[in-house]
Amino acid sequence: MQEEKQPGDEAQQGLSGYEQLLDSVAEQAKAFWRSWGPPGEPMVRGIEAWAEIQRAYIGWLRQSFEAQGEAAQRTTKPASGVPLPGLTFAPWPGPGGSEGGGWDR
Repeated sequence: MQEEKQPGDEAQQGLSGYEQLLDSVAEQAKAFWRSWGPPGEPMVRGIEAWAEIQRAYIGWLRQSFEAQGEAAQRTTKPASGVPLPGLTFAPWPGPGGSEGGGWDR
């Protein structure tokens, strides 16, 4: 008998793969900058900060997918895909005045 997939299973697998990649890249980058000695230490600290931010984002995504999975289990309507909260397919309103430019004014 085939096990029924839960909503977001693919996303969870993707997040696990990304987390492994993140750890690998961060460790390799820190090893490279440590080979520079004391001048490379600021870069090592920057990489550690970047990795922590990425891990926090992964944690937030996991929580979102888990909450979404729980909500999908409470509904009878089948869910298609894994939408992200706050994202829509509404048309882009255009650049407005905050997009820079101004060289022709």
